[in-house]
Amino acid sequence: MSNKLTKTQYENLSFLANKHHIEVCTSMGRAFGQILFADGEDAKRVLASINTFFCWGYFDHEERNYHGMRYSRLTISKRGKQALVESQPEVTSV
Repeated sequence: MSNKLTKTQYENLSFLANKHHIEVCTSMGRAFGQILFADGEDAKRVLASINTFFCWGYFDHEERNYHGMRYSRLTISKRGKQALVESQPEVTSV
């Protein structure tokens, strides 16, 4: 059973799913806490949603290293995909 998503949460989770993954720098230094989409775009605009979705189990997590820096790669989990399906807005015909 998933949490019912608000319209904004649904839009953010859909957006995150379309971007394929997010990477969060977890190494101390200037890049600490930097959040990037797979294409390198800054992902801070969805930070509040990222924290909520992570707590709800909507991400799979994998540690990656690039040039000595550690990043957490977050991808949408099966549970997150199910939440998208269950919260899909209803289409009304005109």
